[in-house]
Amino acid sequence: MIKLQKTRDWFLVVVVNFMWATQVPVIRLMGDKIGPMAIAFVPMLVSTIMFMPFLWAENKRRKVSVRRTWKDLGYFIIPGLIGIFLMQYLYTVGSSLTLASNAGIITLTIPVLVAIFASLLLKEKMNIVRIAGFIITLAGVLLTSLPDIKGASFSENSYFKGNLIFLLACACAAFFNTYSKVLIDKGFTELEILVYCSTIGSIACIPLLIWVEPLHISVIIHSGTTVLFGLLELSFIVYGVSMLLFFYILKRMDVTQAILGNYLLPFFIALLGILLLNEKITAAMIVGGIIIFAGTLMVTVYEKQLLSLFTGKNKDRPVENDIAQKDIYMANKTHL
Repeated sequence: MIKLQKTRDWFLVVVVNFMWATQVPVIRLMGDKIGPMAIAFVPMLVSTIMFMPFLWAENKRRKVSVRRTWKDLGYFIIPGLIGIFLMQYLYTVGSSLTLASNAGIITLTIPVLVAIFASLLLKEKMNIVRIAGFIITLAGVLLTSLPDIKGASFSENSYFKGNLIFLLACACAAFFNTYSKVLIDKGFTELEILVYCSTIGSIACIPLLIWVEPLHISVIIHSGTTVLFGLLELSFIVYGVSMLLFFYILKRMDVTQAILGNYLLPFFIALLGILLLNEKITAAMIVGGIIIFAGTLMVTVYEKQLLSLFTGKNKDRPVENDIAQKDIYMANKTHL
């Protein structure tokens, strides 16, 4: 029962990262028909409006004794400003000031930054299995990302500012992923985290869409079906469903485990490039993808078995039974 739930969670980690990976080819298909600020923030605004009715229905069903207060809503200000608004803004600006290959390499820092934030905010600890999983998946990513590695240029001063800004965007993303686990542990639902954080980010981005890059609805409407469907996909899948699934996974999994799936992004981006943009697949991509899948599987599903094997502990000892009982309790609690 427990292993089945962990296998499902691993599968959801894979699905979530596939959804996140669709952002890159969709944006490339949209081209330069609308500005970068519109691409960054319009889907967030649409996603917020789209999921508000679902949150309203959830709040209507909520018992009076657990109704949210203004103090509760205060928990969403920091993640909304840092993890939604600032991250998207820095990501957009940083991407325009550095090479795409540089950005691809810098993105690999997110799981490491999450591990650091998780140790500070959640007291999560790295163990030998997680360290081995990080090393294995990183090796797979390096195989998958060989074109990025060859095309990267970190020695040129002209890209230093863009590299630094993009690294700050990755730090904001890592903070948001970690803080989402904090909100989950406080009892907030997936819809609450999504809508309330997105609302804060949406409010903060309005000045940019008025003064920095004025938003004209008519331009979007007449930009073609590719742009309209692209914005809809980003709004519903990337900014909406994928985030809800990620928050759902965090109910049973450490954020350090869940975020390891980020290393699947280069493989999925390359795969989508083949399917949608007629790019070519290489043997290195295939081998790298298999290695990444194996690394995430060992950390999310088989961590306890491997940890027992590495440490020489008998998994039937009382302490392990206590852990198993805790997993059963959490699994049952999730399905209530």
